[in-house]
Amino acid sequence: MDRSSHIRPRRIASFVAVAAAAALTLAGCSSGSGGKKSEEGGADASAGKASTPRMKVALVTHQAPGDTFWDIVRKGAEAAAAKDNVDLVYSADPNAGSQATLVQNAIDQKVDGIAVTLAKPDALKAVIAKANAAGIPVVGLNSGLTDWKELDLLEFFGQDESVAGEAFGKKLNEVGASNAVCVIHEQGNVGLTQRCDGVKKTFEGKTQILNVNGTDMPSVKSTITAKLKQDSAIDYVVTLGAPFAPTA
Repeated sequence: MDRSSHIRPRRIASFVAVAAAAALTLAGCSSGSGGKKSEEGGADASAGKASTPRMKVALVTHQAPGDTFWDIVRKGAEAAAAKDNVDLVYSADPNAGSQATLVQNAIDQKVDGIAVTLAKPDALKAVIAKANAAGIPVVGLNSGLTDWKELDLLEFFGQDESVAGEAFGKKLNEVGASNAVCVIHEQGNVGLTQRCDGVKKTFEGKTQILNVNGTDMPSVKSTITAKLKQDSAIDYVVTLGAPFAPTA
């Protein structure tokens, strides 16, 4: 039996775990010490390159243009790739059908592994099955905690979005909020929906859901503004992505 067939999936999972950790490290540096510190963190993460055989991994996310969170994730993944002797191919599209096409492109390129976000898991089910049939290990990250096993992924790295939402709902109670609107910047994204559901579960006041087009910031601003004018009782706006908080 080919021993490499067992080693490769473990390396894929290990790489994604390291990439996720590196991304979180960079995110922390970015929020606390500015851009220069972030660059230093990335350099440190790539020190001591591995001597393992070169491996090509595709990272396919649902990043929308201008979403800085994913820029940080990508930077962390690139730092981890440099350290682990991985050729990282990053691609992204917020449209679920287009994201599935990007996964198919990775299959056609015969990559050694695929890491994918499952914001809209149903749209990716068929293409993930194709990757598995081709013998390409697939792991999930960020979105898809409740779906990755059903889609037969090797591993998943991410948080429970419902729990995160519940924690914020409790925070709203602590500050005395009474009427909150939770802004979903990508309609149909299961992770964002779960987070707003979590807010609604624990928040003792009124929770409203507002869907906006996260790829169009002027539209986001006008939609939120219109909502606030429509309901003057709203005292808190909950956004689920860094670019949208200043807009609100």
